[in-house]
Amino acid sequence: MAARFWRHLLGWQLLTAAAVTALLAAALSLSAAELVPTALLVMIATPCLLVASSFLVGRLAARRNGGGERTPLRGLPTALLRETLAFCAATFATIAEPYRRAPRVAAARAGAASPVLLIHGIVCNRSVWRPLLARLAAQGFAPVRAVSLEPLFADLDSQAASVVRELRELQRSSAGLPVAIVAHSMGGLLARAALAAGGPGLVSRIVTIASPHHGTALARLFRPVPARQMRPGSAWLQALNAGEGGAWPVPVTSIYSLHDNLIAPPRSAALAGARVHELTGLGHLSLLRARVSLEHTLAALAGP
Repeated sequence: MAARFWRHLLGWQLLTAAAVTALLAAALSLSAAELVPTALLVMIATPCLLVASSFLVGRLAARRNGGGERTPLRGLPTALLRETLAFCAATFATIAEPYRRAPRVAAARAGAASPVLLIHGIVCNRSVWRPLLARLAAQGFAPVRAVSLEPLFADLDSQAASVVRELRELQRSSAGLPVAIVAHSMGGLLARAALAAGGPGLVSRIVTIASPHHGTALARLFRPVPARQMRPGSAWLQALNAGEGGAWPVPVTSIYSLHDNLIAPPRSAALAGARVHELTGLGHLSLLRARVSLEHTLAALAGP
């Protein structure tokens, strides 16, 4: 489960913070009064360092694998701050999600269904969509379903098959209307695979946010199957891209940021033939919460 993964990550952060605090206390002979603020500073610094490291490692990995694209310096401090806050929010939201009620969404009125399926990225769950759900309800989109895909590290074909099942179930509850998809990160690849499997009769449109359509060099550092499938030039990506041929039977929108810390290079998230929105000052997770990306998402869903 994604919640277990993030619990382990949080535990690692706390242990690291405790160890660093103990070392500082011993080296600087800190008093009891000084120990508490020091521990708090170290705990705050830990996620900051993790996010900053992801920006650095992502860019180094992209250059090592032939990506000459440079991250713009303008907007980078803002991206670091916003991504750190988004990372902290995502940590606690993902951990808490199994213990919370399912997101409440409005039921479609008779004859007015606008079904939407929300697909999260790797090692996440449906909690990432809570900032968007309220906006969708306010705009009249319903029914809306946010999925939590399991098992966590299943291959992309298996996960895409799960998405197709979710789409068909949502379509049945929406008088047979095709379903719009909003997908983050890996979810964008699953959306494309589901479109190939189900066609425009099942899918009405797709909006991808920070999805590695051409892979991400950062995936070369990880061993799980879906990470290997998201490496640039992987056989899975080549088959997906070859099968589409750059033509789309439904409207497709691609939203990404030049300061994405996990998609390397960031323009790997730009999809040929799609309507593209290139943003700055936002990292991988903060794209899910930023007003500008949410507005682009809603506009794409409401478009002709």
